[in-house]
Amino acid sequence: MRVAVISAYYKEPRHVLRRCHESVLAQAGNVTHFMVADGFPVADIDSWKGVVHIKIPNHADYGDTPRGVGAACAAASGFDAICFLDADNWYEPNHVETMRIIVAETGAQVVTATRTIFTADGRLLGICKESNGVDFNDTNCYFLTRSAFPACAAWLFKDPRESIRGDKVFWNAVQAGGYVHCHSITPTVNYVSTFAFHYEMFGEIPPDDSKVIAKLPGRQHFQMFSYAQYKAMGEGPGG
Repeated sequence: MRVAVISAYYKEPRHVLRRCHESVLAQAGNVTHFMVADGFPVADIDSWKGVVHIKIPNHADYGDTPRGVGAACAAASGFDAICFLDADNWYEPNHVETMRIIVAETGAQVVTATRTIFTADGRLLGICKESNGVDFNDTNCYFLTRSAFPACAAWLFKDPRESIRGDKVFWNAVQAGGYVHCHSITPTVNYVSTFAFHYEMFGEIPPDDSKVIAKLPGRQHFQMFSYAQYKAMGEGPGG
């Protein structure tokens, strides 16, 4: 099985990009890393082992267009499965093999993985309770076989104003596809979060600079705020 891992990147530090890529290199089997530069390509990546380096203009849509472009290139190149891995996150060494085994044993068209949440400074928060493959699944936690590739169109052909919550749009597209789906309870994805919700999930008070995505009363679309702004508007705890 030829597996493509699609990573959109923007202006992440070099060591963060390296961590992401090295976690893909550590996967067993035939795995290729598609690193898609969202307007700010890093020249060194051209020489990295196992990388298809794609460079496109910046689209300012939270990585949705780079994911869609990478997925289209992988599909056109004959890959059998597609995963997504944001540039600031990384896999456990057994991630892809775990997904492949589940496909072989169950015939699943989509496998979703469990993720572990870390803070931006590297502190472990715990196993995510939100991305459970039932209520929601995070972008980084998909393994799509070819029959589920049509769902990837959601990255490209949605209302651009929905990009701020593109992961929800993509989850809805996968659900609507009616694909045979299995969820892995083994935590094989490591996710760096700056969202207030994840601090609250583990009983912590979010930092003021953590992020909140919310739709305010009277507004049609979601917006992003800092936790401090959200509290100041009377929307946070105690508001």
